[in-house]
Amino acid sequence: MSETADIDRIISALKKVREKKLLIIELVNRVSSEGGQLDYYELENIQPDVNLAIAEAKTYGAHTMIAVETLKRLRTPKEEEDV
Repeated sequence: MSETADIDRIISALKKVREKKLLIIELVNRVSSEGGQLDYYELENIQPDVNLAIAEAKTYGAHTMIAVETLKRLRTPKEEEDV
């Protein structure tokens, strides 16, 4: 498959990725005071949700890094000519 076709496939795939709202962001917003401080007692009360949010964020981050590394390995048409 040509480099142009690969790039077209990547762009098409990226356009289909839905927006992701991470649970960790929602939790921080939920347990923050108006001054921006976290309510550690509330965090302790929702510890299972916090653990789930952390796992979700780690997984999302790992998959994002895989996508970034894949994109970094792609060569430009100029680089292909030099090989």
